[in-house]
Amino acid sequence: MRELKTASHPKEIKWLLEAMGIIYIAATVLFLVNPEWPILVVNKAFARYDWPMVFFPTEKFWFSLAVSVPATRAFLAFAAARRPAETRIYVRILLVSLLPATALFAWQFLFYKHAALYALGFMVESIEVFIFLFLNHKLP
Repeated sequence: MRELKTASHPKEIKWLLEAMGIIYIAATVLFLVNPEWPILVVNKAFARYDWPMVFFPTEKFWFSLAVSVPATRAFLAFAAARRPAETRIYVRILLVSLLPATALFAWQFLFYKHAALYALGFMVESIEVFIFLFLNHKLP
């Protein structure tokens, strides 16, 4: 018979994982309510500095991914917070999700268009990568 593990996270790790889950839920809701709002806000904020704009796609194919990716990340973050014995695998899956997005934002900014939206996407994803790398290092 398998023995149940009763391990728990230090408060800081659990809090950080839950905070990331809440942020991902907020991103999911934001894209559900108005998927074009983040693009519009960033474009307007940086238009006065003559940064190139990212235009709205004419099709909504990207919409399903814009909703499902943060929803999946929210699930993984909350699962990592509640299942200490399996946290490392959830954190690694989150990193696998974040690393390609981070690299693609950097590539788009450097080689496609020097738009603020790509730079901001790179910065946000990079912060998340560092958070989960930190967590991965802190986990037993």
